[in-house]
Amino acid sequence: MQNLKSLRQDKTRKFARRKIKVNSAIKAIAPDFRVVINKTNKYMKAQVLDQDGKVVACMVDKGMKGVLLKTGWTLVTKVQSSAMAWEKLAALLKEKGIKKATYDRNGHLYHGRVQAMADGLRKGGIQI
Repeated sequence: MQNLKSLRQDKTRKFARRKIKVNSAIKAIAPDFRVVINKTNKYMKAQVLDQDGKVVACMVDKGMKGVLLKTGWTLVTKVQSSAMAWEKLAALLKEKGIKKATYDRNGHLYHGRVQAMADGLRKGGIQI
């Protein structure tokens, strides 16, 4: 049991170190807009912040579980639903006149849904 506790503390420590490293690097360049993600086991949430820290736009991939195709409903994976949601966020940002933003992965590793989010934003026309 003690070994499990130390493993969990080690994971938490590594995550905190990555988060501090990523956030300090991003804040050092002072971007106009920053896409900050929050990831849970089921869903992802993205907020677009300006330089003052005010929320410009927000999107959650909660409603992207099933897609209606011509043949009927089909289930999609969490990665696919993330990519679809962030393409919609990119369209929303383009409506507001935002063409370039910095991607703040908030300490999460760049693979899976985090990578799909960045790819979806790029596919939607936002320069990251």
